Amino acid sequence: MNDAMRHRGPDDAGTYLDRATGTALGARRLSIIDVEGGHQPVSNEDGTIWAVLNGELYNHPELQSWLRRHGHVLRSRTDTEVLVHLYEELGEDLAHALEGMFAFALWDERRASLLVARDRFGEKPLFYAEHATDEVIFASELSALLASGVVPDGLSAEAVDLFFIHGYVPGPGTIFGSARQLPPGHRLRWQRGAGVRIDAYWLPPETAPVEQPFPYLVAETRQLLDRSVRSRMISDVPLGVFLSGGVDSSLIAALAAAASGAPIKTFTVGYDVGDVNETVPARAMAEQLGAQHHELVLTLDDAADRATDVLTAVDQPLADPAFTALAAVAELARQEVTVVIGGEGADELFAGYPRYQWLERAVRLDHALPERAAAAASTLIRRAAGEHVRGRRLSTVIGREDTLSRHLSWVTAERLPMRHRCYGERLVELSGGDAALRQLSHLVDGSVDVDPAAGLMRLDQRLWLPDDVLMKADRAGMLVSLEIRTPYLHREIAEFAASVAPRVHMQNGGKALLRGVLAELVPSRNRRPKTAFRVPVGEWLRGSLGDVLREQLTSGPAFQDGWFDRIQTGRLLAEHAAGTRDRSDILWPLLSFSLWLDRRSRSL
Repeated sequence: MNDAMRHRGPDDAGTYLDRATGTALGARRLSIIDVEGGHQPVSNEDGTIWAVLNGELYNHPELQSWLRRHGHVLRSRTDTEVLVHLYEELGEDLAHALEGMFAFALWDERRASLLVARDRFGEKPLFYAEHATDEVIFASELSALLASGVVPDGLSAEAVDLFFIHGYVPGPGTIFGSARQLPPGHRLRWQRGAGVRIDAYWLPPETAPVEQPFPYLVAETRQLLDRSVRSRMISDVPLGVFLSGGVDSSLIAALAAAASGAPIKTFTVGYDVGDVNETVPARAMAEQLGAQHHELVLTLDDAADRATDVLTAVDQPLADPAFTALAAVAELARQEVTVVIGGEGADELFAGYPRYQWLERAVRLDHALPERAAAAASTLIRRAAGEHVRGRRLSTVIGREDTLSRHLSWVTAERLPMRHRCYGERLVELSGGDAALRQLSHLVDGSVDVDPAAGLMRLDQRLWLPDDVLMKADRAGMLVSLEIRTPYLHREIAEFAASVAPRVHMQNGGKALLRGVLAELVPSRNRRPKTAFRVPVGEWLRGSLGDVLREQLTSGPAFQDGWFDRIQTGRLLAEHAAGTRDRSDILWPLLSFSLWLDRRSRSL
């Protein structure tokens, strides 16, 4: 299992075995804090409590000082050692004291009990499976879980269905029917005879607006972000910043530059096709900050090889097109640094997605327009829009749908109705199911129709953020042994952001508080519309990646084994290649799954 995760920690490896119970812990290490003295697993003074950690505890210096004042003897500067001593003081509630990105496991020999926990937003992954009648197996990646030899590797048809809809496998399920994800902000406890118990120690806070003057809110945002960025710059190895030129990354880069005693290193990726290139604004921002800037141009010819390598290397399929680009810029950064700081989480906490505003307007229209008039207007707009994405989305705003149905349609690029066309015999019975909508309903309450922006921001924090955005960042970094840190996901920042009314966040096109801080730090920066981290996927699929998908249609197990329909997918690809319709949103999940399944089938 350790060997299967060597890419996550190429610098060191260690194992522990409690021979009395047959319990084992293992760890791979990417050495960042206390490079020489941070070997894992780590024990307390008498060797009765053992721990392994994936990630970083940013408040470990403060915790180390507190533990020493309470009489503990620490033998290293590593953050992992904090866990065993905190457990002695706080017991199973120690996760409340931690600030960072982490998945850890702790074994108490005296009580013969296991404690496993995952950070609040799911920056670090944690998978587990219950085996036989009284065993639990866990790991940071599914590949390691399967390497145990006791976890079945059969695919879940329900998970494949949800993957096609979302473009990722939403937790707590996985692509394999026998394995589960530990949800973010949760802990798992196990004792022989008692089985597995899972509960939440933290959830994204519900919005509880406290009226404050806007300048005060900007000042508080700046103070919290500055403290968070500084904590994430603690490292015994070289560190850099991902920079796209947008609000999120520019703000992080500006704060990092102000906190650094030397010019920071920044990294960005661009393209030789399409109209989503961000190299020019990133270069301009880096110049303003006096950064040592590095760029990579991902060419159309390179895209096929890179996408194939990346999409097949992950432990479960991911259809976010930006994954390929993020992996490419991570590889560029790894040539210079071991740690980078990124901007993940800003949109979900500070209302950066335009759909929050549009879906809130939809609720107001529901109350203003008669039902028949709304239905007629929606039908007319949809017919006129044809394949135009914005027009089709406007039709959902005017039409009479509940907020969750509208949200699901928008975030999944309307793939739900395409299941009837794309699914093969293994999935056809699921093509009319509503599992995706039921899952969303379980994560929110009825208040989402009263305050859509607040409800959907919190929903994104619990689903889209951990299972797509943070999975993408974790795997892109770990594939090249690069640690990606996210200052926006500090607990205090999350709780502060939830205390601000969504209408305040959504001013000035969204992320109003972040824009306010950036205007103070870089007054001359030009305003840019939000583009997210986009890639020219349409052009890629009309080029070499279209040829890759054609090969999969001929011999790939995704189509040969009945998961998806070869003929219908071929027709969609032909439409896209001819330029008559943009089918990127449908073809990319099919390509991602097919490549992933093909590589997995070849390795069995």
